[in-house]
Amino acid sequence: MGGSLHLTLGLLAVGGDMAEATARWILARSTRSGDLKRTLKGLESAGSITIRSDRPIDQRLLRLTGGARRRLLGGAHPEAEWRRGWDGIWRMVVFDVPESSTALRTRLRRRLHEFRFGWLQNSVWISPHPVDAFRQALGELALVPESLAYFEVRPIGGESHTALVEGAWDFPGIIRKYAAYRRILQLHPDQTTGTAAAWFRWLEAEHRAWMSIARCDPYLPLELQPPGYPGQLAWTERREALHAFARGIENCSRTQSRSIRAVRRRRYSGLARVGS
Repeated sequence: MGGSLHLTLGLLAVGGDMAEATARWILARSTRSGDLKRTLKGLESAGSITIRSDRPIDQRLLRLTGGARRRLLGGAHPEAEWRRGWDGIWRMVVFDVPESSTALRTRLRRRLHEFRFGWLQNSVWISPHPVDAFRQALGELALVPESLAYFEVRPIGGESHTALVEGAWDFPGIIRKYAAYRRILQLHPDQTTGTAAAWFRWLEAEHRAWMSIARCDPYLPLELQPPGYPGQLAWTERREALHAFARGIENCSRTQSRSIRAVRRRRYSGLARVGS
């Protein structure tokens, strides 16, 4: 795992500002010391972090940008999605792209998944949200008007919203992923005795498991969530576990600082005895 990802995941876990001294401590465990300045500069140039440069160098603050935060969360903030109201209208995308246009069909499906559409049947996809952003994102695809159509619909044949949700998304699979993820959350190291290496191994596993969820969970509004959906519970537990990570890493940093000071005192004491 690269030092830059270690740092950005650490910033995501902290959830706010991070002292540059702490960031350098994190990076020192995953990159060569000569690469620290370059890593920070590269992350800033890529728009992943901002650096408060109006302070002394040891007191400067780093912050994860909104774009980087969304990427590390899988492209969307779950709480914001869950809180979105629903007007009771389903948005439907229907496309007719020839089977021979394999690359185009693949790119279109990738976009539909990216915007969390559910696959209802054949080439019919649904979402409870407006499709303006999705339509703008399709600007790069070579689609003729008759190959893609958009509709706003309400079920009139007796179909329930629950049935549509169950047909469009694999919620049993999503719930299983959440169960596995919550088990990983419980395996974080002890806040007082866990080592930095152990904390970052856990953070890697947590991030991989969360991204697996983010790729398939549509984060539906509250009124459309199926029974037993544990998304909000897992999100609360995630916040608690990441707070534990922040405290654990802070403890590791303090412990090392105390060790370094103790070594320096012993060296100074030894030099003083030799010189006396």
